[in-house]
Amino acid sequence: MKKLLTFILLLLTLSSCAQEKNCAEFKTGKFKYVDEKLPFEIIRNDTLQIERNLKTSVEIHTSVEWKSECEYILTYKKILNINRDVSDIIGKQIFVNILETDGNKIKVQEKSDAIDDELEFIKTE
Repeated sequence: MKKLLTFILLLLTLSSCAQEKNCAEFKTGKFKYVDEKLPFEIIRNDTLQIERNLKTSVEIHTSVEWKSECEYILTYKKILNINRDVSDIIGKQIFVNILETDGNKIKVQEKSDAIDDELEFIKTE
């Protein structure tokens, strides 16, 4: 009995230490990449995301479709202020899974035909 009680207490302690994701806080707002080599401002509401490169002014407009509390799909709708044909990108999708949240920081995994990356963002508003 004593071993069972110790085991239950250990499980409760470990489960209380596990970090819970708070994905709802990141569904809307303004964000920026943690990596300073990615000079983008990101603005997202429930259905639209706009990424704007602060150095080149290129804007990437995507629709946002939430599949679950922590998973969503971005679909390219238009890309502005770019000097090449990007029509082959329009309609393509990026599948995003929120891996971790920590205060105003979020870590995601993005997957598509062309990418499979883990990225970190900071919520600025």
